Amino acid sequence: MGKMKQQNSSYNQNNIFENQMIKAAISALSEEDKKRYKMIGDHLYGRINFEDCQSLNNMPPSMAEAVAYLEKQLQAGFHPSMLDENEKALLVDRYGDEWYKEWGYIKEDLLDIITLQPILKN
Repeated sequence: MGKMKQQNSSYNQNNIFENQMIKAAISALSEEDKKRYKMIGDHLYGRINFEDCQSLNNMPPSMAEAVAYLEKQLQAGFHPSMLDENEKALLVDRYGDEWYKEWGYIKEDLLDIITLQPILKN
């Protein structure tokens, strides 16, 4: 029993999520920075299955290239109401039905310009 407790203590000591310095650094982040790091984490970990070492991106290269082009347009401020239905369908395939939320838009923005200050990503 003592060995198990010692192993748990060692685990907690080396666990990055239980480290007091990490907790202090996270609590010092602004809400904007926390959202930004969450987005980076979602982007990184949402594309790789680390258990199988496989990419989760099953899009053919031509579709992935088209999506990358659309992402760049949206990041630069292109409004989603200007996209055609095929372009919107590509973004649905990549991000899901509420893909527009990635850039701070609402559903009504798909048909008309409603949101005037979207999230412009780098």
